[in-house]
Amino acid sequence: MSFSPSANCRFPLIVLAITLLLGGCSLLGKNPPLPVPQDTPLAAPADSAPRPVNDSAAQGRAEATSTLVGQDASSDLLLPLEIVRGGPQGNALTGVRYAQFIRPVAVAARGNDLFVIDAGQELLFKYNRTMRSLDVVMSLRGVLAGEASDIYVARDLSFYIADPMGSRVLQFDRRGRLIRTYSNAMNLARPVAVSVEESSGRVLVADGVYDHILVFDSFGNLVASGGGRGSDPGQFLNITAMASGVDGFYVTARFGQRIQVLADDGRYRYSMPQGDVTFPTAIAVDGEGRVYVSDFIDNTVKIYGEGRLLGRIGKTGSGLGEFRYITDLWVDEGFLYVADSLNGRVQVLRVMSGAAGGKN
Repeated sequence: MSFSPSANCRFPLIVLAITLLLGGCSLLGKNPPLPVPQDTPLAAPADSAPRPVNDSAAQGRAEATSTLVGQDASSDLLLPLEIVRGGPQGNALTGVRYAQFIRPVAVAARGNDLFVIDAGQELLFKYNRTMRSLDVVMSLRGVLAGEASDIYVARDLSFYIADPMGSRVLQFDRRGRLIRTYSNAMNLARPVAVSVEESSGRVLVADGVYDHILVFDSFGNLVASGGGRGSDPGQFLNITAMASGVDGFYVTARFGQRIQVLADDGRYRYSMPQGDVTFPTAIAVDGEGRVYVSDFIDNTVKIYGEGRLLGRIGKTGSGLGEFRYITDLWVDEGFLYVADSLNGRVQVLRVMSGAAGGKN
């Protein structure tokens, strides 16, 4: 289904209430059409410019488990590099203490700055990988209606947080001051992922109840939608995550076709092979078109390229390259950041350049 215009955007409120109670699993009608010019196709966010990042904490790489399809070549795809559990806070004047993550649920990175939403402490942290310092960007207590589901950090270090219980996405400046709220009472029930087209400021939000992707302009107006609930190509059953990449928008769902790709204008392009992922929880796409998808069932990250499974890394555990409930993935400047939630940490893996991959 394309991001196309129409006249009516109404859902009965009673259906919305019942759907929320059922956790997004009841079958709704067609995706609500929205008025939007047809000559303005969507574009995926551009990759940020490369900046050097120091490697560290490489010890223990042999503990990482990597199982590749048809070959034993773990270093060809991902190399587990570093575990971030927290860091020192404060300075000589205020005093320094070590703060540790409790339950990180969302992660994003720009250059040396790693942003972590810790649901266990209701805080947004910023960790500098060069200085190995940790700062609290803001407290989320009283700001969000519940637990955050996703964060997107822009190149200017402003950020967007998806608030599922509040049925909204909140935009903040780099200091944590609220800029704008993205919401729509009739069409946005439970945002599970957010991405931004930084050239235009348009914000894309994946909804886990209506199973569509909503497009807001930079002023917070809803201008388009794509996808919808169903089992046909380009439709979804319980969206869990979304990312932008070279082929458009990559969307994971709990049931049906679990990984699908929509073009920039919302048209269905293709699906990843069925059966590789049982319960996808997060997705990220690098600049060469490789797709990284976490699987809740076996605590692995599956790697795709050219529409096929290239390999997987991980298993259940607490060592380097092992995971316990991956809740978010982010790729930046040659590194894959993994929110290893129940282990209370973020893992950093190097994306090996020149590995097989590319767009389909």
